[in-house]
Amino acid sequence: MTPNPTNNSLAGDIVVKFRVNGTLDFANYTYGIVIDTCGLGTPYPQALNTSLNSYSYAFFVGGSYGVALPQLVEYFVLPNSISAITSRNVMENSSLEQFTPNDNNLGNEFELIFKREELDNPLRVPNQLCPNIPLTTASATPVPTGSAGSAPTATAISTLAPGASPSPSPTATPYGQPTQSIQSNWAFNFFTIQPGNPPTILDSLGPNGANDTGYNSAIVNVNVSQDVPIFKATGGNQTTSIPAAQLSGGEIQNYP
Repeated sequence: MTPNPTNNSLAGDIVVKFRVNGTLDFANYTYGIVIDTCGLGTPYPQALNTSLNSYSYAFFVGGSYGVALPQLVEYFVLPNSISAITSRNVMENSSLEQFTPNDNNLGNEFELIFKREELDNPLRVPNQLCPNIPLTTASATPVPTGSAGSAPTATAISTLAPGASPSPSPTATPYGQPTQSIQSNWAFNFFTIQPGNPPTILDSLGPNGANDTGYNSAIVNVNVSQDVPIFKATGGNQTTSIPAAQLSGGEIQNYP
């Protein structure tokens, strides 16, 4: 096994296995892997109710995006902005990702492998979501503001899902600079989404599905080799009866 690094390096890979109860339906549903890399907490589907501050990145696959590669979205709040979160698509980079739509040959699980350096602020934007973490480059490209004026709820998620973000940017070269210790723990959540205008979140890993604001069990320390099994939390109010949209869990593996 590779020795655990001690310098918070972004070198290495993360493997995410995403599983539903039925057969994955990439034509009619979008599947999202949502990540907080700032140490602020788990991203929830009811984002407005949790201050929008746990969204850093998301990979979306299915729906209008097909299954060639997931669409990577970066979330940020521009300086001097208090509540308006902005999202922007990051151009796909096949050298940093590997996607297998049916990795277990059962039809209910896909696998995404991505290099952690891909989530090193690829758009080079000043980000008030991580105010204590400086940019790793001297300057940043100005980005047009995309307001999240409508409430990003389970039925109106605004910029938090594909189809609502501004035009894609040119391909951004990852810098792979060291992170700070606050960024060691990355929190994940999985969403299933009904495409539309606006899109509708149908389920998340939390016990209350699309309305959950308490799940906190998919956390990976990126400085340690880990294999974290992910289970859909039960005991709450399931918000969808569609097997292809019902999450069952998955797995997150971290390889420094």
